[in-house]
Formats: sequence, C-alpha cells, structure tokens
Amino acid sequence: MEQKVCHLKAINGDVLEDIIGRFDGSTLAAAASTCSDLRHIARDQSLWRQLCHSTWPSTALEEAHHILSSSPIGSFHKFYANSYPLLLHGKCVKSPELQTHVPASQFASLVDLYYRKECVLSKILDGIPQAVDDDSSRWYSNSPFKLELLSLDYDEGTGFDNELGYANIEDDNDNDNDEEERRGPPSISVAEDGKEVDEELRLSWVLLDKKNGKAVNLSSWKPMLVQRRWPLSGDYVIHFGSIVQVDESLLSHKLAMCKIVIRCKLTESGGCPKWREISMHIEDLTGASVNGSKSLMVLNYALDCLRSTNHHEVKQGFRQYEKRRREMMRKTELMEALIEGFCASIEVAIFVTLYYICLFL
Repeated sequence: MEQKVCHLKAINGDVLEDIIGRFDGSTLAAAASTCSDLRHIARDQSLWRQLCHSTWPSTALEEAHHILSSSPIGSFHKFYANSYPLLLHGKCVKSPELQTHVPASQFASLVDLYYRKECVLSKILDGIPQAVDDDSSRWYSNSPFKLELLSLDYDEGTGFDNELGYANIEDDNDNDNDEEERRGPPSISVAEDGKEVDEELRLSWVLLDKKNGKAVNLSSWKPMLVQRRWPLSGDYVIHFGSIVQVDESLLSHKLAMCKIVIRCKLTESGGCPKWREISMHIEDLTGASVNGSKSLMVLNYALDCLRSTNHHEVKQGFRQYEKRRREMMRKTELMEALIEGFCASIEVAIFVTLYYICLFL
C-alpha cells in the first residue's frame, strides 16, 4: 500500500506558525486534532494568548496578567474555551454544591465594549468594590445586587477619551475572513428599537472564578433590548445578559437573569456615544432584583451552565425565557384581578348588609 506523506513537514516552521496564528479559536482547536505536527504548534500558549488579546483586549492589561497567572485556570486555551461560547438557557452541566456564602473577592470581571467594531473600553473589576469591608459586605448581602463598572449623573457622560484605559494589542494578525468571529462570541439580538445602536454596539463581560479556575461570559454579545428614554432624544438604555438555571432552594422559579445595563447618549456629530452607566444586576423570573448573597450564588451557578457557539440556539433560549415570564405575569395579573373582584364583592355585600340593618333600625 502507498504510504501517505504529510506535506506540512515541507513547510517552514515559522511560516506554518504564522498561518496557524491567523486561525480563530474553533479552527485552531480543529487543527490540533488533525496530526501530531499541528497539535504541537496549536498547543503553543502564545497563539492562544494572542487570540485572547484580540478577542478580549482586557486580557492584555497588566492587572489581567496578575489575575490570570495566579488563577488555577492555568492557560489561555482554557480561558478561551470557557469564555467564548454563550450561555444556554435552562441547561446546566451539574448543580454545584449550594453554598451559603460565596466571597465577593472570589470573582473578577473582564469587560470589553465595542462600538463600530472598535474597542472603546477594556476594564477589570477585581471582586466587588462596593463590598470592601465587613460592614459593607453585610449591607451588600441583603440589598439588591448591582455591580457597577461606570456610573455617572445623568447630565454627565464620557466618551472614554483616555479617561478609562483600554489595552494596546500587539501582533494583531487577524485575517479579514475571521475578523468578525475573533471579536467575540456569536451574536444574538431580540431588540426591536434602536436599530443603529443594536448593530453598532457589542459587549463582553467575562466572569472569572479566581479560586476554582473557571470562567464564563455573562453577556449576550449583541443587545437583547434597545430602548429610547424619550421618543425624540438620543438617550438609550441597552440590555445585554444571560439566563442562568439555579436550584429551587435558591430561587423558586429556578431561573435568573444576569442583566447588563448600558445607558448612553448618541452624539449629534455621529462620534462615540457619551456613556453614563455600565452595570450588572440579577433578576428572578418575576423581574424582581435578587439580593447580594443570592446573586453571588447565581454567578457561581453560571460557571457550570452549558454554553454554545450556535447563536440560533441561544436566541431561542431567550425567547423561551420571555415566553415563560409573560405567561407567569399573565397568571399573576389574573390572580390579582380575581382577588380584587372577590374583595369588591365582599365590600358590596358588607355595604348592602349594613344598609338593610340601618334601614330596619
């Protein structure tokens, strides 16, 4: 039988590394499974580091280097595999042990904001700044959870003109054909308003568990909802997020939403918007805010949820969540209407009874 020859060995090693360095993550992983020569090259952490830096510029920040190097996550390959796919609605690999207390210092957030395909902000939150001491931690645990990346008064705004730093990426060898995929996870959108903002704005919010070496992207990459604050104004409220399945002992409806909110104002000149708020909070299926201690447990659950690069599957999950939420709200409204009707009938009965009592007296 004729023996097959691997022609890759005829290619100069530096040239081959340069070619493979232009792959996106899924192609790089597929190449590693084809032959031992490609597997050896594809395991080079410098390639994965470069890929992570181009996808999430926040990973190139000095603070990120310290956090990632000290975390058990171990490699950029694992970080990419954890952080690139989007969360699937209602699916969990396993139910983590229900902890009564999850330290706020256990988590770090790596956030990257893109506008018109350019990264306008890369920032890292190590822990939860609002819970820095024991007194603040106790207050934060019993109050609605809110993790703020940016918060300004409504009459203020920033275009991030060197006010909030973002990383300078070196050796950016993105291939034009792979450029869109390497910028972030697959896109989904359920927005019906603000089409311009919906098409121009992208957000990644990677949550890193520094203790256990896990990571997950809590954002939907594209907006879930875009709303104008006023019909004729350029003020927008944009929602990103993900759906997390939790245990019934934590939340009765077994579902939570990690909602990331951006408030901004589009400039008349068409330049970068003025950003006023970037924050994340947790809601249950009824839309009620979840307190700090339970929210940290929800984030812990998110680390074990299934993910997918199939944006149609992820989009369908959001539709299922919204459908279930609307059905529950309709049942709640119906129950409230029945209770109001019953109370009204009781009031009428009492009034009639008192009327006849007074009449006969």
